[in-house]
Amino acid sequence: MHSLNLYESWNTTDPAWSIMNTSIDQIQPVSFFAATYLSNTHNFLIDGGTSLYLEPAIKNQTLYYDTLKDNWVKPNIKGQMPVRRKQHTAVSDYQGRVWLWGGLSDMSTYGGPNIFYNTWTLINTQTWSVTYPQVENNPSPRIDHTATMISNKYILIIGGVVYSHDVTDPTGQLALNPVSMSSLLLFDIANNRWIQITAGGNIPAPRRGHSAVLSLDGKSVIIFGGGMPEDEHTQMNDVFILELATMRWTAPAIKGVPPKPRRYHKAYIVDDLMLVAFGLSSNNTGFDDVNILSISSWSWITQYTANIAWLSGKTTSTNGVARNNTGNITDYDPNSNIEGNENEVSTETRIKVGVIAGVISGGVVILGGGIFLVLSIVIFKRKQIRKKKLSNSNAVDPASIGQDSDSTITDLAFEPHLTTVQFQKPDNRSSTCYATQIEGEGHFYKPNAKTDE
Repeated sequence: MHSLNLYESWNTTDPAWSIMNTSIDQIQPVSFFAATYLSNTHNFLIDGGTSLYLEPAIKNQTLYYDTLKDNWVKPNIKGQMPVRRKQHTAVSDYQGRVWLWGGLSDMSTYGGPNIFYNTWTLINTQTWSVTYPQVENNPSPRIDHTATMISNKYILIIGGVVYSHDVTDPTGQLALNPVSMSSLLLFDIANNRWIQITAGGNIPAPRRGHSAVLSLDGKSVIIFGGGMPEDEHTQMNDVFILELATMRWTAPAIKGVPPKPRRYHKAYIVDDLMLVAFGLSSNNTGFDDVNILSISSWSWITQYTANIAWLSGKTTSTNGVARNNTGNITDYDPNSNIEGNENEVSTETRIKVGVIAGVISGGVVILGGGIFLVLSIVIFKRKQIRKKKLSNSNAVDPASIGQDSDSTITDLAFEPHLTTVQFQKPDNRSSTCYATQIEGEGHFYKPNAKTDE
């Protein structure tokens, strides 16, 4: 376990790392696990992953790390344990629930043939119980995607590869297929349903193992890097923005020297900076660097300057555009006062967080060991966060996607009676978009042909 000190300034040539005093006997080394910060606690949770040994893991691994006590805890989970898998995602909501989706079980996780998943596993961290929500019309199983919580109401799935029938194969075999970045999945938590969205604009190239973070105002998602779905030796280091109000992609003009292309890295928002850490190169070697993207100036910079006032909660974000953590979770700006309206439910909270925890994918390994990252941010003064009541109807609230309680969005082009949303034709795609035939529902899919994983 390594900790990066954000209370002192440092250069990317010499980041302020320190080694945590954590017993290595407390956790089995794994890679490609799912991780999420647990809201309203000092902890983060990891689930699953690939064993670094030849034999599969003997026991399932769902653990959380207490950042105040600096130790791992294995909770006594009630109900059927989550299946052992890798390359899936985890996101948490404000009710203390962790949503696991997608992923793959194989020889390295449970000792058997490949099994791909497309259903939800829900872990309630208040009671440490597990349930499996039943949802109609589940999309095809997917791995190496990102999941982002939006306004505590929706979970946005971007990118990755899907396990479905290959439309180019006349025999109709199941295989891992690229998915266009214009083809987005949105899960409506309140109404327990999937919504397919077609995004427009300057559509990024298909990718897997990328990162996604939610902007500070909750109106956009920023993605970085990733690898080409069908070529593990081709990586990317580009930046794209998905505007949630219009579901259109844009590519900002960015100054400075970008990080080397990579996949399976992690990205974090700190004030108006996006930190990009670690990852795998085109030859499958790990990076040990930390890179900084200034969102206010859209430039790659080398100097991190600690904003003590922001870290201590005395000011809001530098420019009001940056926010949150790993891209798999959502948290409000800890220093902002958010005003709502008479229809909103007020929740008075005061959170003192010892650290914001981010977990670096164990696919980035040094000397065969998993690497974890803890970003040391003490957060105070989160007040008057307003949350709208979840609607009991089946319609999607156009004003609720891509905004927080202080946002006003009126141009989201949703048709409430449709489950597939079509936007105007993209005007400038950064690459060819791949069409993928999406198959029906089911708990998991077993391949009838060997897949290259």
